[in-house]
Amino acid sequence: MAIIYSYPLDNTPQLADLLLGTSISDGDATKSFTIGSLVALVDAPASVGTVTSVATANSTFISITGGPITNAGTLTASLSAGGTPNTFLRGDNQWAPATTSGSPNIEVFDEGTSITPAAASFNFTGTGVTATNVGDAVTVNVPALVNGVLSVNPGTGITTNATLGDIIVTNSGVIDLLPGDNIGIASAAGVFTVTATMNAGTVQSVVAGDGLVLQTAQSTITSTPTIGVQYTGSNNYILVGQDLAVVDGNDIIAFNQTSSSNVKSTTISTIPIAALPLVQTYIDAGDADTIKSNTDNFTTTPVVTNVITLTQAEYTALTPDTSTLYVIAAASAAITTTLTPVTNSISGSAANYTITGAVNGSTFTGVAGETYLFTTIVTPNAGYYFSIPVNGNIVSGTIAAGTTTVAQALTGTLVAIPTPAVTATLQVVTNIQGGPSSGFILGDSLTGAVVTGTSPLAFSFTTTCAPANGYTFSVGPTIVQATGTIKGSQTVITTITGTLQLAP
Repeated sequence: MAIIYSYPLDNTPQLADLLLGTSISDGDATKSFTIGSLVALVDAPASVGTVTSVATANSTFISITGGPITNAGTLTASLSAGGTPNTFLRGDNQWAPATTSGSPNIEVFDEGTSITPAAASFNFTGTGVTATNVGDAVTVNVPALVNGVLSVNPGTGITTNATLGDIIVTNSGVIDLLPGDNIGIASAAGVFTVTATMNAGTVQSVVAGDGLVLQTAQSTITSTPTIGVQYTGSNNYILVGQDLAVVDGNDIIAFNQTSSSNVKSTTISTIPIAALPLVQTYIDAGDADTIKSNTDNFTTTPVVTNVITLTQAEYTALTPDTSTLYVIAAASAAITTTLTPVTNSISGSAANYTITGAVNGSTFTGVAGETYLFTTIVTPNAGYYFSIPVNGNIVSGTIAAGTTTVAQALTGTLVAIPTPAVTATLQVVTNIQGGPSSGFILGDSLTGAVVTGTSPLAFSFTTTCAPANGYTFSVGPTIVQATGTIKGSQTVITTITGTLQLAP
């Protein structure tokens, strides 16, 4: 076989040229291979692809050098424009300075709407905007805004149709300010002052309690009340203050002293009898025929305190008492006088009073000429009294021969001690600020509601308060309900406080 280097040398091999080699996969047979197949075999493991050469081409404005590349190389791109590089690259791929000739095709917009697609010139107008030049260099000066409105954004209660441009501002909140109950509004230079015109203090109402009364019709519970002592009705000061007790001589009572027209006081025990002429007359009449020994000033004998009439035999049979005067008289026939018949004409149920003392069938024994006395005691039961006093309960006279019976006729009117009806009448007092009376609604127990019963009367009212449509309570409402116990008819108060505001 010829030696390889003995063949002529080809310095420009082609991909289709052949080379000799041994095919291992074909039993070590000698075969020929193209240079291109060997190149493909070498490139295949590197997954380079099928590109075997990269060529270059120039565009209108770009020139590329360095190609074609078949294995490795560098590509260089550069502008192909002619002329000396300047500020502007003209459309014909020439470097050139800017000129005023030609159309710049600048489109001008106003608020996003096109005015012209190709502006020919600009004219700067308007206060504060200036345009100056140095040669062809133009300077436009737009001064900064001083307190200028850039945009309008609505706050609470205000609405706008836009935030920029031609803006319409509308009040969507308070459109008027009117004073409600107990509210005053004053304005000066656009400044409004709201003041409460109700009570300067904290007293919301004054009512008459037990034993008291508003004295005049002009007096009200919320302003200028005039309170006085109640003398009439179920709320009079004695009836509501009753606490029954047995009077004592040292107890004090009040009275009007006529000589001074002043209220004075005294004790029961110091009331002179002359101040009670009717009582004095009653006592004196009862003592008119009574034997008295108040003129016995002798000290040699005992003072007589009792007088007894009897016969000599009766006197002899007893041991005399030194303080008793014994009158010995001739014996007379004893005559028994009986209290019968008894006519009971008392008006009222007999079950509500008790009769003691002399009753039907009671007797008195004496002699002719002697005075007899029957005393009947009629006592009303608890809860009753005699509106017309009992009459005919005392029967007296002189025993006469043959007198055996005397009659008694009881009269009088018994009635129950009145328990006056007690009425609690409700008055609702409101002190609600910030809105008119139409801004809230009261419910349940309202002014004029009543609770009636006997004394002492327990009462309780429940009043509700809610905001009306368009209002809300910023404070409260705080309700102090009328509740308690009274002894006499009177007005009772529920108070409501709070602050209203317009609903958001």
